[in-house]
Amino acid sequence: MINNIWILIGKKLSGEATAEELAELEELLRQGGTDLYPVDLLENLWREENKIKADDKLEAKWAAFEDKLDTADKAEADELAQSENQEHGKSKSGIIKFLKFFSMVVAACFALLFFVINKKDATGPVKSNQITAPQNGISKIQLSDGTRVWLNAGSKLVYDASYGLEQRKVTLQGEALFDVVKDAQHPFIVTTSTISIKVLGTRFNVRAYNNDKTSEASLIHGRIELTILKTPEKKIILKAADKLTINNEQPVLTGKALVPSDKSITEETPLMVLGQIHQAKKDTLPSEAMWVENKLAFDAEDFESLAKQLERRYNVTIVFKNDELKKLRFTGKFKNETIGKALKALKTTTYFHYKTDNNQVLIY
Repeated sequence: MINNIWILIGKKLSGEATAEELAELEELLRQGGTDLYPVDLLENLWREENKIKADDKLEAKWAAFEDKLDTADKAEADELAQSENQEHGKSKSGIIKFLKFFSMVVAACFALLFFVINKKDATGPVKSNQITAPQNGISKIQLSDGTRVWLNAGSKLVYDASYGLEQRKVTLQGEALFDVVKDAQHPFIVTTSTISIKVLGTRFNVRAYNNDKTSEASLIHGRIELTILKTPEKKIILKAADKLTINNEQPVLTGKALVPSDKSITEETPLMVLGQIHQAKKDTLPSEAMWVENKLAFDAEDFESLAKQLERRYNVTIVFKNDELKKLRFTGKFKNETIGKALKALKTTTYFHYKTDNNQVLIY
């Protein structure tokens, strides 16, 4: 039993433990006494030991990727300078400034209209509020208790008009960063289609789009209690810098045997994976929440998952002609790149082709 405990502790610290192994470790610790196996102390030592190495490695990957982007941008700028005269450039700049100003005015009008409609409906039968972020933008709101929420593109947040009076419950579809005001008497609960998270006061990111194969909860600081809705009897406690990835393609029950609902689910694809968030030294947020700053950061992300994020960011549809390409992995960061520049930069790091047709991108 002793050897098994140390093996499970090692898997937990390295982020390779499955949900079943985490539950087994917890039970063994209860039986043997936590004083004999100081997991918390070992976890802190492990994180301090590996944080610098991981940060340096991630920083080097992102820096190399950004160098390639800078080179591509310079080449494009030189080409543009040769083909356009200065007067045309001024005219284009004026148009861009006008479009930016016009978009700000439209956004302000929508915000005012939303405020008027909600104020008018406050006395009517509607008892809930719904906030939806635009398909290619980010929305930031502050709830009545001071809790701040950032909604990523196409995400939706719903909460009752009585929020904060007796309870603080919200429903999320999509991705959001929560900065929750502490209130021990009123726990904050966010529910998605697959998970429920309970906190007192903390900062965390949740990604739970309905059409994604995985959901993800990333804890920046504090503690949260996470429940998978299909197995509500199990509670998972996440600590600062923990990240839990949940496979949304749950196995279905047929008779007495568990059968995968999709052939892609195998023993190598666990139901849950506990890992750590990725944050470089110079960044104020981990890569999982950089979308708040209108950046897309990815560390060893498979192409299929990255494609979903690109679709939401650029409002396009990405189709893979070859399923093997979905398994390619990328590390990098995008800031102001167009979809064309983004795909061109990804192509410089590995082998694939792409072509675009209006808002559809074919990867082959």
